[in-house]
Amino acid sequence: MPRTRSTTSPARGSTTATEVARAAGVSQSAVSLVMSGKAAGRIAPATAAHIQEVARSLGYRPNVAARTLRTGTSGLLGLVVLDASHPFYGHMLSAADDAAAGHGLALTMIQTRGHEDTWEQRLADQLSSGHLAGAIVCGERLSEGSPLRDRHDRLVFVEVPEPGMRSVVLATAAAAADAVALLASHGHSEIAYLAADYPSAVFASRVADCTDAARRHGVTLRTDPRWRATFDVESATAAAGRLLDDGARAVVCDDDLLALALHRVAAERGITVPEDLEFVGVGDLDTARLVSPELTTVRLPATSIAASAVTLLLDALAGRETPETTTVEAPLVERGTTRSV
Repeated sequence: MPRTRSTTSPARGSTTATEVARAAGVSQSAVSLVMSGKAAGRIAPATAAHIQEVARSLGYRPNVAARTLRTGTSGLLGLVVLDASHPFYGHMLSAADDAAAGHGLALTMIQTRGHEDTWEQRLADQLSSGHLAGAIVCGERLSEGSPLRDRHDRLVFVEVPEPGMRSVVLATAAAAADAVALLASHGHSEIAYLAADYPSAVFASRVADCTDAARRHGVTLRTDPRWRATFDVESATAAAGRLLDDGARAVVCDDDLLALALHRVAAERGITVPEDLEFVGVGDLDTARLVSPELTTVRLPATSIAASAVTLLLDALAGRETPETTTVEAPLVERGTTRSV
C-alpha cells in the first residue's frame, strides 16, 4: 500500500534543513550530519533518532542533486541481482530503498543473469563514472580478473562472501543441515536436489552445503542435470516432472519457485504431500503460504538482509571501520510439505 501523509504535513521536499533543526531544537549542522549518514561518533544516538523522526514527520528529504553537485559523489546505490523478476529480489529492492531513503539516497538495480563478463564491467563503469556511489552484490562471486577487485571500499556482498570484501553472510549452511536432518529423520536414505539452472555462485554454495550435510547424516544427495530448471513455469514444471519420474520422494529445492512447481506437478499426478512426497524450498516467499499444504522452506529475511547491507555499505563509503562480515539468520520453517513427528 502507498504511504500516505496528513494533509497538514508539508509536501515532500518543501521542508528545509533549517526548519528541521528548529523543530528538533538542534543545529543545522547536526541535521546535515544525521541526514548524510555521518552522525556516528559525532551525534548522540538518541539525538540522531530524534532528528530523523522530526525530519520524517515534516516530510524532509535532503536535496540529493544539490549534494551531488557540491561533493561530486552520487546519491545512487546499485543493487546487483540475478534476476529482477524474482519476487525475493523485489522485496530486497523495496527494503534496501527504504533503508537508503532515510539517508537521502536512492537505489537502482542491475541484473547479472549469471553472466560475469557483462555485469562486472557494467558495474565497474558505473562506479568509475560516478553514476553510482557504491553497490550491493547479491549471490555472486567476482571473477579472477574482475575490474571490481579494487573497489573493496564501495561494495558489499550478500550471501556469497567475497574474501577481502565486506559481506552480509546468511546462515544458510545451518539451515541446509537442518533440512537434510529433517528429511533423514523421516527415514529417507536418498534426497533429490531440484536445482536452479543459473551459473550463479549462490546456487553452487547451496548444493555444496546440502552435500556436506547429507554426508554427515549418512544419506545420499542425488543430483542430475535433468533436474535443473530456470524460474519460468514451463522449465520448472518439466524438471519437477522428470525428478518425480525418477522416483524421488524427498527433495530439497534451490528456491521456493522450484518447490512450488514441484508442488503443482505432485498435485496433478495425485501424489499425496507430505505422506508420499516431502520437499523443502528456500526463500519463504509469500506464495509459500498460499498453497496447501504450505511450503516448508528456509526463510531469507529480505528486510533484515537489505538493512544490514545498506548500513554496511554506507559505513564503508563514509570511511568508518566495519566488520568484514555481518551474519543474518536464515532459519528452517517447518510447514506442511514435510511430515511432523
